[in-house]
Amino acid sequence: MTRFRAYSAGLLVAATMLVSVVSCGDDSSGTAPTGSIAGTVTFRNAWPTTGAIFVTVVSQYPRSGVSDSFARPITENMLGPGRTYNYSISGLETHTYKAVLIGWRGGVGNDQCIGLYWVHPDSLGIGANCIAQAPGPAPVTVKKDQTVKHVDMVADLSLITP
Repeated sequence: MTRFRAYSAGLLVAATMLVSVVSCGDDSSGTAPTGSIAGTVTFRNAWPTTGAIFVTVVSQYPRSGVSDSFARPITENMLGPGRTYNYSISGLETHTYKAVLIGWRGGVGNDQCIGLYWVHPDSLGIGANCIAQAPGPAPVTVKKDQTVKHVDMVADLSLITP
């Protein structure tokens, strides 16, 4: 009977430790730490009559697949003086993103790049085929509870070919 009690006591201690370890936490909601990016897009040329324009964030460049995050669609009536649009994308996981792009979506399989965040924020730096000029896109590192500001870009709407 002593062996049974020792075995039972050992199981009870192990179970208690397991429950303690599993229930311990950092008081977070279980979600990954997040931050945000913000900047200004300056649009050149005529606004398209079809499709939607987005700021998008990607972990891989050149892109392969779906974007990590994107802002709500930008419409022409949202533009400010100088045909600019101030954007912010929040809830981004802490990570170094390879590229921030301006894209036009004209329907399934009809996506085109029209702008890119790179070392020269006052110029385009990319073609509609999403191939960047050297040195390529500037990476953006998002840190917990911080906003990376001045992720500014130029978008050339004449690159859109519906």
